[in-house]
Amino acid sequence: MFYICGHKNPDTDSIVSVIVMKDYFQKLGEKVKAIRIGKINKETEFVLQQAKIKPPAMVKSLAKKQVFLVDHNEFEQAGNGIEKAEIIGVLDHHRLSGDIKTAFPIYFHVEPVGCTATLIFKLFQEKNFALNKNSAFLLLSAILSDTLKFNSPTTTKEDIKIAKKLAEICKTNINKLAEKMFKAKSDISGINIGDLILMDFKKYDEKNISFGIGVCETVLPEPILEKKQEILKLLPQIKKQKKIDLIFFAVVDIIKQQSYLFVVSEKERSVAEKGFNKKTKDDLVFLPKIVSRKKQIAPGIIKVL
Repeated sequence: MFYICGHKNPDTDSIVSVIVMKDYFQKLGEKVKAIRIGKINKETEFVLQQAKIKPPAMVKSLAKKQVFLVDHNEFEQAGNGIEKAEIIGVLDHHRLSGDIKTAFPIYFHVEPVGCTATLIFKLFQEKNFALNKNSAFLLLSAILSDTLKFNSPTTTKEDIKIAKKLAEICKTNINKLAEKMFKAKSDISGINIGDLILMDFKKYDEKNISFGIGVCETVLPEPILEKKQEILKLLPQIKKQKKIDLIFFAVVDIIKQQSYLFVVSEKERSVAEKGFNKKTKDDLVFLPKIVSRKKQIAPGIIKVL
Protein backbone atom coordinates (compact mmCIF):
# COMPACT_ATOMS: atom_id res chain seq x y z
CA MET A 1 0.00 0.00 0.00
CA PHE A 2 1.18 3.53 -0.71
CA TYR A 3 0.04 6.93 0.58
CA ILE A 4 -1.14 10.02 -1.31
CA CYS A 5 -0.09 13.24 0.40
CA GLY A 6 -0.31 16.98 -0.25
CA HIS A 7 1.91 19.74 1.09
CA LYS A 8 2.36 21.37 4.50
CA ASN A 9 -0.32 23.87 5.53
CA PRO A 10 -2.71 22.23 3.04
CA ASP A 11 -5.07 24.37 1.00
CA THR A 12 -8.26 23.21 -0.72
CA ASP A 13 -6.44 21.97 -3.84
CA SER A 14 -4.01 19.93 -1.76
CA ILE A 15 -6.74 18.19 0.26
CA VAL A 16 -9.10 17.67 -2.68
CA SER A 17 -6.30 16.25 -4.82
CA VAL A 18 -5.49 13.66 -2.17
CA ILE A 19 -9.13 12.58 -1.89
CA VAL A 20 -9.90 12.31 -5.61
CA MET A 21 -6.55 10.76 -6.55
CA LYS A 22 -7.31 7.99 -4.06
CA ASP A 23 -10.44 7.21 -6.08
CA TYR A 24 -8.39 7.33 -9.30
CA PHE A 25 -5.81 4.84 -8.06
CA GLN A 26 -8.47 2.55 -6.64
CA LYS A 27 -10.08 2.44 -10.08
CA LEU A 28 -6.68 1.29 -11.34
CA GLY A 29 -6.76 -1.52 -8.77
CA GLU A 30 -4.17 -0.01 -6.42
CA LYS A 31 -4.23 -0.22 -2.64
CA VAL A 32 -3.81 3.34 -1.43
CA LYS A 33 -4.54 5.61 1.52
CA ALA A 34 -5.23 9.37 1.46
CA ILE A 35 -3.43 11.34 4.18
CA ARG A 36 -2.64 14.93 5.17
CA ILE A 37 0.18 16.50 7.18
CA GLY A 38 -1.49 19.64 8.49
CA LYS A 39 -4.71 21.26 9.65
CA ILE A 40 -7.32 22.11 7.06
CA ASN A 41 -8.44 25.72 6.71
CA LYS A 42 -11.99 27.06 6.98
CA GLU A 43 -12.55 27.19 3.24
CA THR A 44 -11.61 23.52 2.91
CA GLU A 45 -13.79 22.65 5.91
CA PHE A 46 -16.73 24.30 4.13
CA VAL A 47 -16.07 22.39 0.89
CA LEU A 48 -15.80 19.02 2.65
CA GLN A 49 -18.94 19.70 4.69
CA GLN A 50 -20.87 20.52 1.52
CA ALA A 51 -19.68 17.26 -0.04
CA LYS A 52 -20.28 15.38 3.24
CA ILE A 53 -16.76 13.97 3.15
CA LYS A 54 -14.38 13.54 6.10
CA PRO A 55 -10.86 15.00 5.85
CA PRO A 56 -8.00 12.61 5.01
CA ALA A 57 -6.28 10.98 7.97
CA MET A 58 -3.62 13.09 9.70
CA VAL A 59 -0.07 11.69 9.94
CA LYS A 60 2.99 13.11 11.69
CA SER A 61 5.73 11.54 9.59
CA LEU A 62 6.20 10.14 6.08
CA ALA A 63 9.34 8.19 7.04
CA LYS A 64 9.51 4.62 5.73
CA LYS A 65 6.32 5.08 3.70
CA GLN A 66 5.77 4.84 -0.03
CA VAL A 67 4.29 8.21 -0.98
CA PHE A 68 2.74 9.79 -4.05
CA LEU A 69 3.02 13.60 -3.79
CA VAL A 70 0.31 15.92 -5.10
CA ASP A 71 0.34 19.72 -5.39
CA HIS A 72 4.05 20.02 -4.52
CA ASN A 73 7.46 18.74 -5.57
CA GLU A 74 9.86 20.34 -3.07
CA PHE A 75 11.20 18.91 0.19
CA GLU A 76 10.53 22.27 1.88
CA GLN A 77 6.80 21.85 1.18
CA ALA A 78 6.68 18.14 2.06
CA GLY A 79 5.91 16.47 5.37
CA ASN A 80 8.33 15.47 8.10
CA GLY A 81 10.33 12.37 7.29
CA ILE A 82 10.13 12.84 3.52
CA GLU A 83 13.90 12.25 3.24
CA LYS A 84 13.35 8.72 4.59
CA ALA A 85 10.27 8.01 2.48
CA GLU A 86 10.14 6.32 -0.92
CA ILE A 87 8.64 8.78 -3.38
CA ILE A 88 6.86 6.84 -6.12
CA GLY A 89 5.18 9.68 -7.99
CA VAL A 90 4.45 13.41 -8.30
CA LEU A 91 1.46 15.27 -9.76
CA ASP A 92 1.88 19.03 -9.56
CA HIS A 93 1.54 22.47 -11.16
CA HIS A 94 4.34 24.39 -9.41
CA ARG A 95 7.90 25.29 -10.31
CA LEU A 96 10.67 22.68 -10.14
CA SER A 97 13.38 23.15 -7.53
CA GLY A 98 15.34 19.97 -8.27
CA ASP A 99 15.75 18.90 -4.64
CA ILE A 100 13.79 15.64 -4.89
CA LYS A 101 15.99 12.70 -5.86
CA THR A 102 14.90 9.08 -6.21
CA ALA A 103 16.73 5.76 -6.50
CA PHE A 104 14.52 4.59 -9.36
CA PRO A 105 12.53 6.23 -12.19
CA ILE A 106 9.12 7.46 -11.00
CA TYR A 107 5.90 8.87 -12.41
CA PHE A 108 6.44 12.65 -12.62
CA HIS A 109 3.73 14.86 -14.10
CA VAL A 110 3.88 18.67 -13.92
CA GLU A 111 1.93 21.10 -16.09
CA PRO A 112 1.65 24.92 -15.94
CA VAL A 113 -2.05 25.10 -15.09
CA GLY A 114 -3.80 26.91 -12.27
CA CYS A 115 -4.63 23.89 -10.15
CA THR A 116 -3.71 20.26 -9.54
CA ALA A 117 -7.43 19.44 -9.72
CA THR A 118 -7.35 20.41 -13.40
CA LEU A 119 -4.73 17.72 -14.03
CA ILE A 120 -6.73 15.13 -12.09
CA PHE A 121 -9.79 15.73 -14.26
CA LYS A 122 -7.60 15.14 -17.33
CA LEU A 123 -6.34 11.86 -15.85
CA PHE A 124 -9.90 10.66 -15.36
CA GLN A 125 -10.71 11.60 -18.95
CA GLU A 126 -7.65 9.79 -20.33
CA LYS A 127 -8.77 6.55 -18.67
CA ASN A 128 -12.46 7.11 -19.43
CA PHE A 129 -13.19 6.94 -15.69
CA ALA A 130 -16.52 8.43 -14.63
CA LEU A 131 -16.50 11.23 -12.06
CA ASN A 132 -19.31 11.14 -9.51
CA LYS A 133 -21.00 14.39 -8.43
CA ASN A 134 -19.05 14.59 -5.18
CA SER A 135 -15.66 14.26 -6.87
CA ALA A 136 -16.68 16.80 -9.53
CA PHE A 137 -17.77 19.22 -6.79
CA LEU A 138 -14.45 18.79 -4.97
CA LEU A 139 -12.37 19.36 -8.10
CA LEU A 140 -14.44 22.39 -9.06
CA SER A 141 -13.99 23.87 -5.58
CA ALA A 142 -10.22 23.38 -5.78
CA ILE A 143 -9.99 25.14 -9.15
CA LEU A 144 -12.07 28.09 -7.92
CA SER A 145 -9.90 28.33 -4.81
CA ASP A 146 -6.50 28.14 -6.54
CA THR A 147 -7.44 30.48 -9.39
CA LEU A 148 -9.47 32.91 -7.22
CA LYS A 149 -12.43 32.19 -9.49
CA PHE A 150 -10.27 32.62 -12.61
CA ASN A 151 -8.86 36.00 -11.49
CA SER A 152 -5.35 34.79 -10.65
CA PRO A 153 -2.66 35.13 -13.34
CA THR A 154 -2.03 31.40 -12.85
CA THR A 155 -5.40 30.67 -14.52
CA THR A 156 -5.33 29.01 -17.93
CA LYS A 157 -8.05 28.49 -20.53
CA GLU A 158 -7.89 24.82 -19.62
CA ASP A 159 -8.77 25.55 -15.97
CA ILE A 160 -11.83 27.56 -17.03
CA LYS A 161 -12.99 24.99 -19.57
CA ILE A 162 -12.65 22.10 -17.12
CA ALA A 163 -14.29 24.05 -14.28
CA LYS A 164 -17.35 24.61 -16.46
CA LYS A 165 -17.51 20.89 -17.28
CA LEU A 166 -17.25 20.01 -13.59
CA ALA A 167 -20.01 22.50 -12.74
CA GLU A 168 -22.28 20.72 -15.22
CA ILE A 169 -21.50 17.31 -13.71
CA CYS A 170 -22.19 18.37 -10.12
CA LYS A 171 -24.95 20.84 -11.12
CA THR A 172 -23.35 23.72 -9.23
CA ASN A 173 -23.42 27.48 -9.89
CA ILE A 174 -19.81 28.64 -10.10
CA ASN A 175 -20.43 32.21 -8.90
CA LYS A 176 -22.53 31.17 -5.90
CA LEU A 177 -20.06 28.47 -4.85
CA ALA A 178 -17.07 30.82 -5.13
CA GLU A 179 -18.89 33.47 -3.08
CA LYS A 180 -19.58 31.00 -0.27
CA MET A 181 -16.06 29.59 -0.37
CA PHE A 182 -14.38 32.99 -0.21
CA LYS A 183 -16.68 34.00 2.64
CA ALA A 184 -15.55 30.91 4.57
CA LYS A 185 -11.91 31.61 3.65
CA SER A 186 -12.23 35.16 5.02
CA ASP A 187 -13.58 34.12 8.42
CA ILE A 188 -10.71 34.69 10.88
CA SER A 189 -12.81 34.31 14.02
CA GLY A 190 -11.15 32.01 16.53
CA ILE A 191 -7.81 32.13 14.69
CA ASN A 192 -4.85 33.75 16.43
CA ILE A 193 -2.53 35.92 14.36
CA GLY A 194 0.39 33.51 14.51
CA ASP A 195 -1.75 30.73 13.05
CA LEU A 196 -3.12 33.12 10.44
CA ILE A 197 0.39 33.95 9.21
CA LEU A 198 1.36 30.27 9.04
CA MET A 199 -1.94 28.94 7.68
CA ASP A 200 -0.73 29.30 4.09
CA PHE A 201 3.02 29.65 4.52
CA LYS A 202 5.72 28.39 2.16
CA LYS A 203 9.46 28.34 2.58
CA TYR A 204 11.93 28.79 -0.29
CA ASP A 205 15.70 28.50 -0.76
CA GLU A 206 17.24 30.62 -3.50
CA LYS A 207 20.91 31.53 -4.04
CA ASN A 208 21.79 30.27 -0.53
CA ILE A 209 19.14 32.55 0.97
CA SER A 210 16.08 31.10 2.68
CA PHE A 211 12.83 33.03 2.84
CA GLY A 212 9.20 32.40 3.70
CA ILE A 213 5.97 33.89 2.38
CA GLY A 214 2.70 33.66 4.27
CA VAL A 215 -0.47 34.51 2.37
CA CYS A 216 -3.99 35.29 3.53
CA GLU A 217 -6.58 35.54 0.74
CA THR A 218 -9.72 37.34 1.83
CA VAL A 219 -12.72 39.36 0.74
CA LEU A 220 -12.39 41.33 3.99
CA PRO A 221 -8.80 42.62 4.31
CA GLU A 222 -9.63 45.42 6.74
CA PRO A 223 -9.95 43.31 9.94
CA ILE A 224 -6.53 41.77 9.21
CA LEU A 225 -4.86 45.07 8.34
CA GLU A 226 -6.17 46.48 11.62
CA LYS A 227 -3.97 43.91 13.38
CA LYS A 228 -0.86 45.24 11.64
CA GLN A 229 1.15 45.92 14.78
CA GLU A 230 0.51 42.44 16.13
CA ILE A 231 1.51 40.92 12.78
CA LEU A 232 4.72 43.00 12.63
CA LYS A 233 5.58 41.90 16.16
CA LEU A 234 5.09 38.21 15.37
CA LEU A 235 6.86 38.05 12.01
CA PRO A 236 10.43 38.36 13.47
CA GLN A 237 9.58 35.60 15.97
CA ILE A 238 8.37 33.29 13.20
CA LYS A 239 11.44 34.22 11.14
CA LYS A 240 13.68 33.06 13.99
CA GLN A 241 11.58 29.96 14.65
CA LYS A 242 11.71 28.91 10.97
CA LYS A 243 15.44 29.72 10.76
CA ILE A 244 15.02 31.76 7.59
CA ASP A 245 16.81 34.88 6.35
CA LEU A 246 13.74 36.79 5.14
CA ILE A 247 10.03 36.67 5.92
CA PHE A 248 7.05 38.21 4.15
CA PHE A 249 3.31 38.16 4.77
CA ALA A 250 0.79 39.15 2.10
CA VAL A 251 -2.87 39.98 2.61
CA VAL A 252 -4.58 39.41 -0.74
CA ASP A 253 -7.80 41.30 -1.46
CA ILE A 254 -9.74 38.87 -3.68
CA ILE A 255 -12.39 41.42 -4.66
CA LYS A 256 -10.14 44.37 -5.54
CA GLN A 257 -7.35 42.17 -6.92
CA GLN A 258 -4.55 43.73 -4.90
CA SER A 259 -2.21 42.80 -2.05
CA TYR A 260 -0.56 44.32 1.01
CA LEU A 261 2.93 42.98 1.71
CA PHE A 262 4.22 43.27 5.29
CA VAL A 263 7.97 43.96 5.70
CA VAL A 264 9.71 43.74 9.08
CA SER A 265 13.29 44.89 8.54
CA GLU A 266 15.54 46.80 6.17
CA LYS A 267 16.46 43.54 4.38
CA GLU A 268 12.85 42.68 3.54
CA ARG A 269 12.11 46.30 2.66
CA SER A 270 15.02 46.48 0.21
CA VAL A 271 14.09 43.21 -1.52
CA ALA A 272 10.39 44.11 -1.76
CA GLU A 273 10.98 47.62 -3.09
CA LYS A 274 13.41 46.38 -5.74
CA GLY A 275 11.33 43.35 -6.64
CA PHE A 276 8.07 45.22 -7.17
CA ASN A 277 9.35 48.75 -7.89
CA LYS A 278 7.20 50.13 -5.06
CA LYS A 279 7.94 52.17 -1.96
CA THR A 280 7.24 51.04 1.58
CA LYS A 281 4.74 53.03 3.59
CA ASP A 282 4.14 52.24 7.28
CA ASP A 283 5.83 48.82 6.91
CA LEU A 284 3.52 47.85 4.02
CA VAL A 285 4.20 47.59 0.31
CA PHE A 286 0.98 48.06 -1.65
CA LEU A 287 0.82 45.75 -4.69
CA PRO A 288 -2.00 46.58 -7.11
CA LYS A 289 -2.99 43.78 -9.53
CA ILE A 290 -0.80 41.28 -7.68
CA VAL A 291 -2.59 38.32 -6.09
CA SER A 292 -0.49 35.21 -6.78
CA ARG A 293 2.38 34.07 -4.58
CA LYS A 294 3.39 31.43 -7.14
CA LYS A 295 3.46 33.61 -10.25
CA GLN A 296 3.95 37.15 -8.92
CA ILE A 297 5.13 37.53 -5.31
CA ALA A 298 7.71 34.72 -5.08
CA PRO A 299 9.17 35.47 -8.56
CA GLY A 300 9.48 39.15 -7.64
CA ILE A 301 11.55 38.25 -4.57
CA ILE A 302 13.58 35.58 -6.36
CA LYS A 303 14.44 38.06 -9.15
CA VAL A 304 16.17 40.32 -6.63
CA LEU A 305 17.96 37.50 -4.85
